[in-house]
Amino acid sequence: MEQKAMKIADALRTKDFCARNGWLDKSRVRNNVVFRALCGEAADVDENLCENQTTRLPLLLAGYADKDIFNMDETGLFFRAFPNKSLMVKSPDSEGGKQAKERITINVLC
Repeated sequence: MEQKAMKIADALRTKDFCARNGWLDKSRVRNNVVFRALCGEAADVDENLCENQTTRLPLLLAGYADKDIFNMDETGLFFRAFPNKSLMVKSPDSEGGKQAKERITINVLC
């Protein structure tokens, strides 16, 4: 917003204009507006499970040639998705959120 205010001030040829976000911050606090993630993962990875897999993985791979071992990762591309974060009024109702349903799944191999 500061950049937009500076552009407008330049277009109007205003001298000694200084854009600040103090009024915006005070208004945000006064109206109980927060900037938070709309959705995301809430669970942590179990470190014990990771430690078990690091000892188990070499045993599983021992019977395969290096040329036959791949690493794959899956990700989702949400077209028509909302931004990850947004300004909203702070309340218990604003805690959760759902991702858009329109999704393409992408697998990356190496």
